[in-house]
Amino acid sequence: MRKMLFIIAISFAATCTDPASNDTEETNPDSYIGNGIQIPEDLLNKEWKLVELNGSSIVLDPGFREYPHLKLTNLVSTGGNLGCNGFGASVHISAADSIKISGIIATEMACPNLEVERRFAEALENARTFRIQADTLLLHNDKKELIARLVHNQ
Repeated sequence: MRKMLFIIAISFAATCTDPASNDTEETNPDSYIGNGIQIPEDLLNKEWKLVELNGSSIVLDPGFREYPHLKLTNLVSTGGNLGCNGFGASVHISAADSIKISGIIATEMACPNLEVERRFAEALENARTFRIQADTLLLHNDKKELIARLVHNQ
């Protein structure tokens, strides 16, 4: 009886495979395939520098050690700098333009003006979609409003 169940299970598993999936697919060389979706390769492994929040250019406090930036190195985590404090977070990309950044954990340096940091962290957590135009990363909220503009300098 166990042999019969084993044979049925193996036969069932063999019929569930998609023979077309064994074919080599031609993919866009500017795309990265992850989570079963195509993700623009331009998104990953670049330092995206914050230049605009909610339609306004950012003005940095002179005490900021680094320019606020985001770096996505893989499809599950991200990091960067909020301006004075470094941060890490979880990231989930579920479609070619869908992004969810959550669980932001930042260092707690005593910095004079944390308004840009607070607004940048809030924008990251509210981002739901992204779009890349040349060297610009645009983050939009769930209402499709542009909430952050970041640039990558070559």
